[in-house]
Amino acid sequence: MENGQLNDILSLLAATIFADGRVFSSEIETFLKAANTLTTLRKIEPKLSEAKLLAWYEMNKEDIREKITTPYFKDWFYVVVENLSDVEDKGSILSVMKDISQADGEVHVSERALVTLAARHWNIDFTA
Repeated sequence: MENGQLNDILSLLAATIFADGRVFSSEIETFLKAANTLTTLRKIEPKLSEAKLLAWYEMNKEDIREKITTPYFKDWFYVVVENLSDVEDKGSILSVMKDISQADGEVHVSERALVTLAARHWNIDFTA
């Protein structure tokens, strides 16, 4: 896996955290735990520990949060999902996005929209 794809997967997952404009610790915890359930990420050597994932999150959260709030969000989002078109476990990525969106006990329309847009772009039948 290319480093760019790793960043794109993690960016997509982190975007789900920020989609509703609120950040809960349960969403971050789900991001850290669920990211390592993805087959694509488990193949990375050295292994992505929760500490490495948290460091990645801390280094990139402001950039992703900013992208979510700009008028150019869809442009960025569609580039990210297009970059992941050849990743084998896209359905698992969507499942992790759904898990993150449910982690705070409420699925916001913005979170559901992210999952739905990614699923449609990848032509996957997935209920957000």
